[in-house]
Amino acid sequence: MKRSVAGVLMIMALGLAYAKDKPMHGVNEKIAVASRGGKVLVTLTVSNKTAQAIYLWKVIYASEQLFGPEFDIKVAGSAAPVNYIGPVVKRAPPGPDDYVKVEPNGVHRNTIDITRSYDFLPGKHRYQLSHTGSYVPDLQHLTDPVAMKPGAAVFTHTQVAQPAEQ
Repeated sequence: MKRSVAGVLMIMALGLAYAKDKPMHGVNEKIAVASRGGKVLVTLTVSNKTAQAIYLWKVIYASEQLFGPEFDIKVAGSAAPVNYIGPVVKRAPPGPDDYVKVEPNGVHRNTIDITRSYDFLPGKHRYQLSHTGSYVPDLQHLTDPVAMKPGAAVFTHTQVAQPAEQ
């Protein structure tokens, strides 16, 4: 009996070590993109259907604008990337105060205006936006983020050409 209990405990420990870098079942991110009034608004919705809290980096999940190329955007139907042209901010490694907590069975939603952050083509075009979010299950292990399943959305945006500066 002692051998079987020790064997089960050893298998459980190996499973936990393996699962450490794998996303927890029940944590997912949905992406919605709205193009209206000349703006492109990306809404990230993270659902935590687990029994423990998770933590999301505020720079992505609690900010109204981007400070780096967080999204991969391509012209739909081609491999042509849409370049990031927004601000890039160098930061110190994040600390516990740089995360927003999502309670067990909770949902967190954030909308970011990316209109001026990417070099959208003039005129009306279809785009595909993708993003791989991440979270940390424990604020004591901030250097071990867990990637979520990549999400994507297709949207149409009409970019009005800006007059050239003189």
